Parts: sequence; structure tokens; C-alpha cells
Amino acid sequence: MKSALRFHSNQFKLIEEDTCATTDDFQCLFAREMTDLFRLSLQLTADAEKAESCLILAMRECFTNSAVSKRWALIWARRLVVRNAIRLVPVTEPVMSNDTCSEPGPDLQPCEYLIEALRGSPAILALPDFDRLVFVICVLERYSIMDCALLLKRSPKEVDNARVRAINQVAFAEELYRHEPTTTLSTSPYGGCSNGTGGLDGSCGSLSD
Repeated sequence: MKSALRFHSNQFKLIEEDTCATTDDFQCLFAREMTDLFRLSLQLTADAEKAESCLILAMRECFTNSAVSKRWALIWARRLVVRNAIRLVPVTEPVMSNDTCSEPGPDLQPCEYLIEALRGSPAILALPDFDRLVFVICVLERYSIMDCALLLKRSPKEVDNARVRAINQVAFAEELYRHEPTTTLSTSPYGGCSNGTGGLDGSCGSLSD
């Protein structure tokens, strides 16, 4: 009898944990994750105004969606940021060929710890639109090559080539920054907000105003 009661209790607990997220739940989520979500939006769009628009659109969709489990609310919010960023940054130009970029060897693929070190790199904002989207979606958000290809409506080969280019470009830029004299940091095109991209912490956006 006790085991049966315990079984039903666990069932009710699972049902309770799997209830749909409400508008209040999403409001709390966005309040708690605002900085990180804005950083994601800015890395995808490389533009403070587009990043703000992207985040607002994602918030509206979350608030009107009543079929998302609480357990998946954050994942869903991040996915909506990605989807809206793709809409706001259409890649219409032909993708760069990969003729000059050989297949990555072990020495060209940064290790996991290096990828994490590149997560906040300002060099991400300097990538071409397509390569930047692929880098953020595949490398930082850990989408598969196939999922990213479907989202961007490109072939898996194009996505994988862009991923390799982006990883190497960001890693190379970071290596250059490490060897630059500290006095040159203030002249970096990524510093400040004069170029309209803002800082990765979202300090130049108006969402926190």
C-alpha cells in the first residue's frame, strides 16, 4: 500500500514539474536571464538595436505561448532568440567558398576549454553575418550541423565550412589581442558603443533603462 502511494506521489510530482510555463513564469525567466539573453541576441545580430528587437520579439512569443513545459522554458526562450535573430539578419549574399580553407585537423579545432574561452570574444561581432550566426548557433549554443542548416536554409556542408572558418578566425583574433600592448586596447573597434554594436554585457541597449 505504501509503495503504491509512493508511486502515485511520484507521478503527481512529475506531472506538476511538467506543467506549462505561464506568462508569470516567463516574465521571471526573462528578468533573471536578461543579461545572458541580450548577450546571445547581440552576438547573433552584432547590432544593439537589432539585438533589442530580437529579444523583445522572443519575449512576446514566449508570453503568448501556453504550450511550453516549465522545464524547457529557458531552452525555448533561447531558441526563439536564435530564430528571431535569423529573421533580422537575412544572409542573402553568396556564402564564401571554402577553397582556401582546408579540412580542419586536430590542431585547427580548438579544444572544449578554448571554445569556452572564446565565448565572450569581441571578435565574434566582426565575423561575416553567415559565419557569425553559424558560430553562435553551432559552437556556443551547441546546435547540430543539421539543425543549424535547417534553420539557416543552407546545406550542412556550407554550415560546417562556416563553422570552421569562424572558429579559426575568432581564435586567431584572440591570439592577436593577447600579444597586443595594453595601450592599444582602447582603440579597438570593439570597445565602446560608437560603432552601434555595444558591449557584450548589453550595457548599450535600452532594455535596462
